[in-house]
Amino acid sequence: MTSQQKHLSSERILSIPKVDIDDLECSICRGLLWKPVACQSCETSFCSTCINQWLIDHPKHCPNRCETYIERKCPPFIAKLLAQLNMKCFYQSHGCDQVTSYEELDKHEIECGFQPRQCSGCKSEILKKNFDNHMGTCPLIDLKCQTCKLIFKRADFNQKHTEIICLKEQIRLLQNESKEYKHEIHELNLQLDEMRIIHPKIPIIKITFNDLQGGADSVYCIPVQYRELTWTKIKKHTIILLFGKPQFILLHWKDIDKITFESSGGTAHPDSDNRLGSQVILTQITIDTFE
Repeated sequence: MTSQQKHLSSERILSIPKVDIDDLECSICRGLLWKPVACQSCETSFCSTCINQWLIDHPKHCPNRCETYIERKCPPFIAKLLAQLNMKCFYQSHGCDQVTSYEELDKHEIECGFQPRQCSGCKSEILKKNFDNHMGTCPLIDLKCQTCKLIFKRADFNQKHTEIICLKEQIRLLQNESKEYKHEIHELNLQLDEMRIIHPKIPIIKITFNDLQGGADSVYCIPVQYRELTWTKIKKHTIILLFGKPQFILLHWKDIDKITFESSGGTAHPDSDNRLGSQVILTQITIDTFE
């Protein structure tokens, strides 16, 4: 039985076989038996929904006042008589003229295209078979932009979701996300400060590239004083060097891993006289990590 039905009326029987219809009646709802079960003691049949509701209010008690209600299948002759019935669809009043057997009734009514459904926009009752088309055109349906997350009525699309409005809403979302990230960073910094108060021996180490070993034979080595630290991959960085002046390279990198230095654009030093192994002036250096 579909959810709209409370009871199965005998008036929906299209052709009644030569039986007493009272034998097919539920003694609780007085309607036609639907998915019946029976009491083991008195063998009275009930709609499964009706008896389950009864037992909530009267646990273990049969409606016929049997000592204890024990459920069993309905008598075979009841099931046989019900199977002979041809039934009108519950949605006949909405235009369905389908006639089905008692056993196929539930399946048909679940799938019936004449079921009324309420539109979430205009609140009108629309037949199931027309529902998808209606939802695709109803001007009062709420739409949501997947880019800016703005919700608006379909009828208001041209006024409330222009390209400019969409871009402004995206900016607002990004600003809110930025505020959330800043708040999270602030909270993490507070936790870090608390850890330093509780554990004052935790060192604050600032590493510069002047601390690292130089030379081609040692570029793949981590300095001894840093071997106890945790190292992760860092980003590539290229800088133009100034001629004739000392220069510091300040990078806000944390957790330095294995580092490579690669020079490019070098020229011979003016005092080298082009001798083999003499010094050169580097114009550019690239600092990177390797796997």
